[in-house]
Amino acid sequence: MPRRSRVDLAVPMVLLLAPSACVKKSTHELTLADLARARSEQEETRAQMADEAARRDREEEALRAEIQGLQARLADVQAQLDRTERLRAQAEERFTEARAEIDRLELIQSQRGEEYRRLQQRIQALGAIEREVRERNRIYEEVIGRFRSLIDGGQLTVAIVRGRMVIQLPQDILFQSGSATLAREGRATLSEVGRVLAELSDRTFQVEGHTDNVPIATERFPSNWELSTARALSVVTLLVEQGVAPASLSGAGYGEFQPVASNEDREGRRLNRRIEIVMLPNLDVIAAAQVPG
Repeated sequence: MPRRSRVDLAVPMVLLLAPSACVKKSTHELTLADLARARSEQEETRAQMADEAARRDREEEALRAEIQGLQARLADVQAQLDRTERLRAQAEERFTEARAEIDRLELIQSQRGEEYRRLQQRIQALGAIEREVRERNRIYEEVIGRFRSLIDGGQLTVAIVRGRMVIQLPQDILFQSGSATLAREGRATLSEVGRVLAELSDRTFQVEGHTDNVPIATERFPSNWELSTARALSVVTLLVEQGVAPASLSGAGYGEFQPVASNEDREGRRLNRRIEIVMLPNLDVIAAAQVPG
C-alpha cells in the first residue's frame, strides 16, 4: 500500500511541474525517473496482484476439487451406509425367520420328546402286560398239571375266561341243596386246591358263588344272593385253613345273575350252580396299561 500511494502522488506532481519552463533539467529528469520507478512499481504490484489472484484461483480450484472429492467420498460412504443398512435389515429379517424356525423345531422336538416318552411308557406297559400274560399262562399250565386227576375225575375245570384263570367247581360235590356247609367230598377237593394256591403267594384270588334261578326263601337265606355269598365265604375259610394268605383272598356272591347255561332245563341249572375261584390280574399291570396314547 505505501508504494501505491507514492505513484498516486507522483503523477499529479509531474502534471503540475510539466508546464513550467523554468523547471531545471535535473529536477525534470528526477521527476521522470521517479515516475518511471512509480510505474515500474505499479506494474510490479499489478503483477504481484495478478500472481496472488492466480494463486488464489488455483487454491480455490484445488479447494473446489477437494470439496468435490470429499462430496464424492461422502456420497460413496452414504451409499455404503445405505447398503449396510439394507444388509442389516435383511440379516435381521433372516435372524427373525431363523429364530422362528428354531422355535418351531424346538417345539417339534419337545412334542417328539413327549411322544417318545409316551411311547416308551406304552412299550413298558405292554411289556408288563406281556409278562403278566406269560406268567398267567405258566401258572395255568402248572395248575392244569397239578389238577389233572381232579379234572379227569370231573371234580373241577380250569379255563381262561376274559383273560382270567378260572377254577370252576360244581356245587354237587361241594354243597347240599340250599346249604352253605361244605360236604366231605367238597372239603377234600378244595383242600387239594388250597394247597396248590398257597404256593402262588404273589397272586390274589376271588371266590365267587353262583346259583340257578330257582328262588330260595329261608330264615337264613332270604334269597340266592345270601346263599351264593355264604357258600363263597365257606370256601374262603377252608382255603385259609390250607395255607392261602387271607390278604390274597376275597369272596363274592352273584346269585343267579351270571349264568353260564340256560336255566330252562335241569342240566343248565346244574351248570349254573357252581363255585369259581378266579385268579385276579395284577392291578399294577392294569394301571400301567392305562398310560395315555
